[in-house]
Amino acid sequence: MQPFLSGALLNDALQGASDSFGDSVKLASWLLWLGILVSLMARLPVTLAVARIGVAGSLPVAVWAAIEAPQTSAAILGTGGSLAATAAVLAPGVADCFIDGASYGDERRFALRAPGLVLITLVVPAWAVVVVGSTAGPILLADQRWLTGAIVTVVGFPPAGLAFNALYRLTDRFIVMVPNGLVLHDRTVLREPVLFARNQIVGLAPARADTSATDLTASALGLALELNLSSAVTLPLVTGPKSTRECSVESLLISPSRPADVMRTAEQRGISLA
Repeated sequence: MQPFLSGALLNDALQGASDSFGDSVKLASWLLWLGILVSLMARLPVTLAVARIGVAGSLPVAVWAAIEAPQTSAAILGTGGSLAATAAVLAPGVADCFIDGASYGDERRFALRAPGLVLITLVVPAWAVVVVGSTAGPILLADQRWLTGAIVTVVGFPPAGLAFNALYRLTDRFIVMVPNGLVLHDRTVLREPVLFARNQIVGLAPARADTSATDLTASALGLALELNLSSAVTLPLVTGPKSTRECSVESLLISPSRPADVMRTAEQRGISLA
């Protein structure tokens, strides 16, 4: 539905452009929409990053088009459609669906919340670098500004690739419910994934405000769950790009995007809730 709502608005905004430029932008828009549609159907961690970047990228385009062609109905429908699509693809349940798409066998994966500092300061700038770096050059080339377009394309693509990789790495953080217990896969805090066996887990519950559990949430915002163990385990905590510190813990904090669903699944799999 989004391309039909935003497409009419974009078509109005391109009325004053040259035929070659307008046709190039329209063709590119349809190809991008097709790529995003394929990403939404594939449902994997990497396609989650593609879908979120692409769908959110339609919002500033819709706003620009609404300014260029301020027809009330088209502007409301176009920007409203892009805003609704962006909100939908950023929903926590969507992330769980895509991340669980990489599951195999009898397991269930749940997304972890982004680290608080990263979410506040880096996600939007990284997204902007991906969008601008990957589209500015081709847009200039479509407008037949060959030299400038070539330079911007060569300069813009490498940082766009690095920024995309940084955003993709946020989707590579998750909890896995397996038959033997629970695996924490988060390379921002652990050098390697760690299995907490079901017979080791005393309880899983919302964290208390005065908890002394080891914080493995990477300072993520929102409700954390406290995982209590019957005996201490040694974890390889990340302290730097290539440095690790072993730490013995009996309880730890984790930050799933949907803690209630994690607890419900844990109970179904025989993990005690306490």
